[in-house]
Amino acid sequence: MELQSDLPWPLNQNSDLIDLIASISGEHKRIVTSKLLQEEKCLGWNVRTDLQDRQLPPHHWSEDLAEFYASTNAFLYETSVWNRRPLKQEIRNWICDYLKASFPEPLKILAYGDGLGFDSLQWSQTRHDVTYFEVSPDCIAYAQQVFKKNNAEINMLQSISGLEPDSFDVIICLDVLEHVPEPSFILADFTKWLKVDGLLITHSPFFLVHPWYSTHLKSNQKFSGCTKLYTSLGLQPVRSRLFWDPIVLKNTRQAFIRSKIPWSTRLGGVLLAQGRGYNGKIHSLIARLKSQGHSHWVNDLKQLLEQEQAGTLELPPA
Repeated sequence: MELQSDLPWPLNQNSDLIDLIASISGEHKRIVTSKLLQEEKCLGWNVRTDLQDRQLPPHHWSEDLAEFYASTNAFLYETSVWNRRPLKQEIRNWICDYLKASFPEPLKILAYGDGLGFDSLQWSQTRHDVTYFEVSPDCIAYAQQVFKKNNAEINMLQSISGLEPDSFDVIICLDVLEHVPEPSFILADFTKWLKVDGLLITHSPFFLVHPWYSTHLKSNQKFSGCTKLYTSLGLQPVRSRLFWDPIVLKNTRQAFIRSKIPWSTRLGGVLLAQGRGYNGKIHSLIARLKSQGHSHWVNDLKQLLEQEQAGTLELPPA
């Protein structure tokens, strides 16, 4: 049963989503359905559970956490569910509208850390020249199927080591920087790969150090609402949604001019800065409420799980 036709394959139909994750993870369809159901009920459930099973401390960087990223399939569940949440769709649509209003011609875009490929897919469908980059093998395999099934021509970059300076008009990096131990190192690379006056568009909820977002690093919480993280590298804020979901920055490669930062972006920075430390609990609660999904996904997964448990669906060999 198709549940939301405006979403791309396989997000618009749970049965296709289950089949795809099962084919990549090697897990039984019944297990995949159960994990998706848990994820729909509580975003972040699979990552948190897998992290606990491996006895890794949440919110702290280590080589073990790096290995976790390389070996877990939990992000297939979390990112699938997140990509069909209304807030995520709002962010993507806002970016599309901004680019369309600001640039009449197609742009050369790097979608950095795009996971399952849905951001790249949307930029491609608006006629931009898109390059996808991701490090997780499972996510890359998933994205390959997303591009194929949705008839999208997207360059899949295997390594960033060969990227030349001034390669892109726009770099879009959503929900990545809060996971990495030194966000400034990645931002410095972005300034090299971007053309002068090119744009970085990012969403990085640094404040969101919450039990259900176990891989967001506590060491990065200090960057919540911090313009200096960007301006110290010549990235000048030019536009944003109120809570920087996302924020648009111009690659000036020069010292920033504070007076040119839009007042709404400054206000958002002040509000986000209140999310550092203990006050982050309030911000995290608000973020959880904003990130809620539609109940029909839960109801449909429950029905599918009941059918599978009753043996009325064809299942692959265990």
